Amino acid sequence: MKVLTKYKLFENLNSPIGIEEYLEKIGILASKKPQIIKWWNDNRSNIKIHYFAFSSPAPIAGVFLSEDDIAVNSKIQMPPHIKLFLSLHESRHCDHYAGGDFMSGYYDTVVAGNKPAFLEAYVKFEKDANDFAINSMIECGFSEEMSRESQMLRRNESAGEMVYKMMTDDIKKFRSSNFIDLLKKQIL
Repeated sequence: MKVLTKYKLFENLNSPIGIEEYLEKIGILASKKPQIIKWWNDNRSNIKIHYFAFSSPAPIAGVFLSEDDIAVNSKIQMPPHIKLFLSLHESRHCDHYAGGDFMSGYYDTVVAGNKPAFLEAYVKFEKDANDFAINSMIECGFSEEMSRESQMLRRNESAGEMVYKMMTDDIKKFRSSNFIDLLKKQIL
């Protein structure tokens, strides 16, 4: 049965949904959709969205899976605009990955056991992804929410120690060969 479950999750991973369907699934208000869809099509049209229940017991809300793929966990309960924020945040990690320095700063430092280098890279990448997502949310019509919630949304910037430990444990557990392999094994 576990193999069948993994197969179904893999099928979901290979079946991206468009921004319109994603906004519907996460429950964004109809009045907000046109502005978000236009912004997404103008700025993130290359990003494919995968929305399904991750099998991980860890509270992983979203991940990037390539230069143009993100996955969002449908079983994590959060307000619709926070799921949109998460999608934008993960899409920025796609840019980081495409830029080439994400692997060396984020994954390779954990493999090498270089915690100080990881923590430095972690804060840099998470802050940039949060800045991008907050600014994008404002452009999409969520100024009020971002002024009210931006500090809460930035809490992940101080989670480097926890992430380092989780990645260290999961790299050993899953015998991952690279960061994308690790992320897929964590969520599938």
